Amino acid sequence: MFMEELKHKHEKQKRQTRRLSQHNADDHEHQDSAEHEQSTNLYVCNLHPKVDERELCMAFARFGPIGSVKILWPRTPADYARQHNNGFVCFMKREHAEAALIGMNEAVMQGLALRVVWGKRVPVPTKPFFELDAHGAEKVVLTGLPFNAAIGTSENGSGGIPEVLVKRPVDTRIMRLIHWTVEHVIRYGPRFECLLIKRKSKDARFQFLTDWTSADHVYYRWRMYSLLSGDTKWHWQSRMFMMYHPGPVWVPPEIRQIAFIESSDTEEHPLGNTLGDRARERLVQRVHKVQSNERGPIANAMAMAVEHAYAAAEVVEIVYEALVSAKLPADQLPKLWLVSDILHNSSTTVPNAWRLRECFEGRLEEIFNALSETYRRIEGRLKAEHFRKQVLAVLAVWETWMIFPVETLYQM
Repeated sequence: MFMEELKHKHEKQKRQTRRLSQHNADDHEHQDSAEHEQSTNLYVCNLHPKVDERELCMAFARFGPIGSVKILWPRTPADYARQHNNGFVCFMKREHAEAALIGMNEAVMQGLALRVVWGKRVPVPTKPFFELDAHGAEKVVLTGLPFNAAIGTSENGSGGIPEVLVKRPVDTRIMRLIHWTVEHVIRYGPRFECLLIKRKSKDARFQFLTDWTSADHVYYRWRMYSLLSGDTKWHWQSRMFMMYHPGPVWVPPEIRQIAFIESSDTEEHPLGNTLGDRARERLVQRVHKVQSNERGPIANAMAMAVEHAYAAAEVVEIVYEALVSAKLPADQLPKLWLVSDILHNSSTTVPNAWRLRECFEGRLEEIFNALSETYRRIEGRLKAEHFRKQVLAVLAVWETWMIFPVETLYQM
């Protein structure tokens, strides 16, 4: 029932996407030639959805310092259905842009061949946004401002106020160490941080604690502030903000870019692939609290489910039982949104998170049979129609996220 309507929408969406893609390609292929002759800005097509700004910079900066970079992240179902992104890389000098145009056109990044053409001319900043040193590592350009803030580093800009652009650590081990430190400083207070600085002063791994010019220190300070301000490990405010006044504007990273990698906790993460009694009880309680579209309970239950992905089968069983045992639409829909949130975060780098998607896939038919039964029991056409649209909206999101193959959804 739900799948047939989704299939019709999918076919219509594919036709619209083809027209939109052709229109966008035509727009950029016919840019004014005079603009191109002076431009240092490159339009990069066919980026893999997992390529972020940092990876794009690392690939292009070998041709010269970069003034700005921007990826056109998907915002609509048509954008997601395209299954690739586009973006811009602006160089400081024309000759570097020309070299990158030749060197990167048809280059392969994460399995997709890039198409690089000239983009519209844009203002070039006085200092580079990204640059590599002689060893091919990211060069830290010192600005002399707090947290090495720079003018005009973000997409939207902040009216001339210095900006601190938060970037995720490239080294996953450093990211784990930063997350571990943040957890313990929040738990034990500033004295723990001071003690750590004193004892680890000669340990290069903890350099992020004292080197305020480094991107890792900026990430550490932002992560600490974010959690203390009420954000969660998985969701945070993406708007620019001032950490103190007067001071620079902080630009948080895209939520999609970071998975909060947990440190090991033997009490909460027992060996094997089953939940401990305490962890199981807590998960059941959190799932039970998901009774509306309120973001807090859903996020809390999702976070715990992902954190305990080593016991994916048991986690999925708990969520599944909560959904199918709820007989009222108002009880079932929040559980379905929880399933959707868990699936969305199953692609993170948390160990075994992918197993959640695998286990849910085996339960899809039973889940949607239960939803169909609930739909048929609803008295009142308006209420039934509202329930149907809510379920279809979730399916449409899954399709755009490409969580399951389209064929899998249609075969349910």
